[in-house]
Amino acid sequence: MLTTILTHRGQLSFKQFSQLIGQLVQKRFEYNIDIVNYKKLITLVIEVLENVMKYSDNFTEFTRMHPEFQPEFKLLRNGESYLVESVNPVKESDINLIRKKIDKVNSLDVAALKEYYRETIRNGRFTDKGGAGLGFIEIAKTASKPLSYHFDRISEQYYNFTMHMHIR
Repeated sequence: MLTTILTHRGQLSFKQFSQLIGQLVQKRFEYNIDIVNYKKLITLVIEVLENVMKYSDNFTEFTRMHPEFQPEFKLLRNGESYLVESVNPVKESDINLIRKKIDKVNSLDVAALKEYYRETIRNGRFTDKGGAGLGFIEIAKTASKPLSYHFDRISEQYYNFTMHMHIR
């Protein structure tokens, strides 16, 4: 049975980001989350929420006109396993790059993923959003299973991007 531990729907400010992390700290004790899984969950939650914040200007106007497509984040528990779910609009033009990045990290074993991480850091290239392209790599390193994802068309130019990350 899935139990909701933490959830957020809507645009995300730095204040809300901090509040969600603070809530997760409290939920650790409420749900008796062991320290190993807690550290993994913190990593995943931070990466997911940072991505929503970092790229929200790509969909802010769209979600203002279509509030039913606000970004969503959920942390769920099923026994001793955890599921982090992230849903947010993306432009159709961004889908191939997202798919390429996720498929790349999903194709690597643990050793190759670590090397890819080091290689990306050494590369030193930063996007206009300030990222180095480490988000999906960090998520894949932390998750217990390959990242699952899909895109659902919600308008002519936008798709809802849903990603699931598992922790055991």
